[in-house]
Amino acid sequence: MAYREVRSATDDIAFVMTQLGVGDALAQLAPFREFDTATLMQVINEAGRFARDVLAPLNAVGDRDGCQWQDGEVRTPAGFAEAYRQYREAGWPSLPCDPDVGGQGLPIVAQVALQELTAGANLAWTMYPGILHGAYECVHRFGSEALQNAWLAPLVSGEWLATMCLTEPGAGSDLGQIRTRAEWLDDQTVRVTGEKIFISGGDQDFTPNIVHLVLARTADAPAGSAGLSLFLVPKWLPGGERNAVHCTGIEHKMGIRGSATCSMAFEGATGYLVGAPHGGLEAMFAMMNSARLHVGASGLGLAQNAFEMSARHATERVQSRVPGAAAGAPIAGHPAVWRLLEGQRVAVEGARLLLYRAALAIDEAHHAGMPDARQQANALAALLTPIVKAMLTEQAFEGASAALQVFGGYGYVEETGISQIMRDARIPMIYEGTNEIQAIDLFMRKIVRDHGATLQQWLDWARARVCEASAGGTLGGFDAALACFDEWRALMPDAIALAQASPRAALCVAGEVMRVVHGLSMAGLWALAALADGDDTYGKRSAARYWLKFELPDTRRAMSIIAAQVAEPETAA
Repeated sequence: MAYREVRSATDDIAFVMTQLGVGDALAQLAPFREFDTATLMQVINEAGRFARDVLAPLNAVGDRDGCQWQDGEVRTPAGFAEAYRQYREAGWPSLPCDPDVGGQGLPIVAQVALQELTAGANLAWTMYPGILHGAYECVHRFGSEALQNAWLAPLVSGEWLATMCLTEPGAGSDLGQIRTRAEWLDDQTVRVTGEKIFISGGDQDFTPNIVHLVLARTADAPAGSAGLSLFLVPKWLPGGERNAVHCTGIEHKMGIRGSATCSMAFEGATGYLVGAPHGGLEAMFAMMNSARLHVGASGLGLAQNAFEMSARHATERVQSRVPGAAAGAPIAGHPAVWRLLEGQRVAVEGARLLLYRAALAIDEAHHAGMPDARQQANALAALLTPIVKAMLTEQAFEGASAALQVFGGYGYVEETGISQIMRDARIPMIYEGTNEIQAIDLFMRKIVRDHGATLQQWLDWARARVCEASAGGTLGGFDAALACFDEWRALMPDAIALAQASPRAALCVAGEVMRVVHGLSMAGLWALAALADGDDTYGKRSAARYWLKFELPDTRRAMSIIAAQVAEPETAA
C-alpha cells in the first residue's frame, strides 16, 4: 500500500484560504478588499520559497555551530546575518504593519503563515525576527507620539530588531517578583537597573541597534505585578551613544542552538516609558499574545517538517515483509507505520485549521465593520490563543517523536535531522508562558470569568458544523462527536462551579479542560473541512474519519477526569 502524496504546507494553507473561506472572510474587511486570495497566496508561496531555499540549508549549521559570545557581543552562526539581510530587503518585517507608518497592511493571517513557514525551516533563525511584530504592536498601540516618531519606523522596516525582557533569576512566570528598578528622570524617561535572563536575541549581529522592551518597577509603584511599568531601552541611544545595557553571557541549550539566549545587565540604562506608569502588563500582553500565536505557528511548522521527512523516508525505506503487500514494499504500507504517519498528518492539518481560524479572529477583531463584531472576534481570539499555543506546540513535540519512530535507529542519528527537530520542538512548550499556564489562562480567565459565555458561543458554531456533517449519515463518526458536545454542555457548569468554590481543585484539571475545548473545537473544524472536500480531493474526509476514530476518544477521556474531579475533588498538597 503506497502512502498518500504529502501536501506541502503552502498547498494546505491554500486549502484553508480558498476552500474554507478564510480568504473570502478577509476580503470582507475594509483594509483587505484589494488583497484577493490569489494575491495573498502569492505572498505565502514566496515566503515558502524563502524558507526552503535560504533558511532550511542553515538549520543544521546553526545547530552544529551555535552562537559565540565574547566581551558582551554575540556572533550568530555563519549565514544567519546574511539571511536576515535578504529577509529585510524583501520587506518581510513590514508585512502586517500599518501603511500609515510604513507597513504593507497585510492581514495577521499572512504574518502567521510567514511564521509557520520560516520556523518550520529554521526555528533558531526565526527567533530573531519572531518578536518584532509584537514589539511593533506594543509601541504602535501604547507608545507616545514622540516615542513612535523616534522608534517605530526602524521596527517596521526591520532595520532594528527587538526583545521582550521579562524573566529574571527567581522571577519567571511570577512577574510580581520582578526586581529590576526604574528611577524617574522626568515623566517619560528613566534609568533602568537590573538583570534579565533567557532573553532571545538579547544581542546579535543582524542589526546595528536592538530595542529592548523591559518590565521594571519604579519607586512609587505598588507591590505585585500591578505595579510594573514597561520601558523601551535601546542598545544605542538616539545621539549615537552606547546605552548601559550589555549581554553578560549566552545559554548553552539542548535545542535552538543558533538562537542567542542571553543574560542581560541593565546598569542605569536610559529607558523611555511605554504606555501608562504601572500599566506595563497591559502593554506587555499586547506583545505576549502576538508572541503566543506565533509560537503556536512555529510548532505547526516544526510538525510539518518532521512529517514530511518521515513520510519521505517511509515511502523509500524497504524493510521486512509488509502484511498484505508484495515482498520489497516500502514500510509506509505497514499498518503500524501508517498509524504513525497518518497521526502526524491529521495533527498537522488539524492544527492548521485551528491556527488560521484564530488568526482570522484577530484580523476581524481589528477590522470588522461593527463594534459588536469586533468585540466578539476579540473574545474568540482571546479564547483560542492559549489553545493554539499549548496544543500546537505539544503536537510538534509528539509529531517529532513519531517521526523519529518512523526512522527507527536512523532517527536517533544526528545526520537525519529528526533529532534536531525533536530538541528544537521541546522549548516552545515552555517559553511565552508554559503550556500549563496556558491551560490555567483558558480555564480560569477565558471560561470561568464570563461563566463560559464565549466558549459556548464558539462551541455552538462547532456543534452546528458537526450536525451538518452528520446529517444523512454521509460522514460516519460525527454522531459520537455530537454526544461529546452534549456531555460537555452538561458538565461545564459544574466545572465552573468547582473553579469558583475551590480554585486549587479546579487547577488540577485545567489541562483536561484545555483538551476538551481543543477536541470539541477540532470536531467542528474537521466537520467544516470534510464538508468542503466533498470528493476527498484534499484528503480531508479521510483525515476527519481518522480523527474521529483515533483522536476524539481523548476528549471523552479528559471529560471523565473532569467529572471525577467535580464529584470528589482532590487538591494539590
